[in-house]
Amino acid sequence: MNGHDVKNEGTEIVQQKRAPIGFGSQGVQLASLEEAFRFANAIVASGFAPKGMEKSESVLVAIQLGAEIGLTPMAALQNTAVINGRPAIYGDAALALVRASGLLQSYKEEEIGEAGTDAHGYRVTAMRKGDQTGIETFTVADAKRAKLWGKAGPWSDYPKRMLRFRARGYVLRDLLGDVLKGLRTVEEAHDIPAEP
Repeated sequence: MNGHDVKNEGTEIVQQKRAPIGFGSQGVQLASLEEAFRFANAIVASGFAPKGMEKSESVLVAIQLGAEIGLTPMAALQNTAVINGRPAIYGDAALALVRASGLLQSYKEEEIGEAGTDAHGYRVTAMRKGDQTGIETFTVADAKRAKLWGKAGPWSDYPKRMLRFRARGYVLRDLLGDVLKGLRTVEEAHDIPAEP
């Protein structure tokens, strides 16, 4: 009924107008749980809900998670996933959040080792402002040891990217876990066996 709730109280009909949801340069500005749930319903009805978030309640929880780590509602939907019942964030979003935090003094990703060898992989070096430097490497040998190398899916389709994401996820979570709230990257979470 055009944004109105209709309640029948005895013989009297009472109409309540829903408050408009704010909209600004960053898109929707959700100011209450009710507004967030209305927005979640709209996402589900639009067909924009990511796979695994086809219910309004799932979208609402993803929006809440995004708010806790600094993502707008749509960015939260685009960059989070539920894997084995736990939320995770995509590797590119993790790096974006850390950069946006202002706590990252320096960051470098470099390909190491010769392609086609077990020494091939990525080294990621990051320094937190006023704190320590973190260095993580992840090589083909590491992927083989973890039984990931050649695994169907991204490890077969995009092996270099997966090596990079694994090194990135480790260093960012170790050095700036407070920014990421301890979330694993989606790329890592997919490789963790489901709990029985």
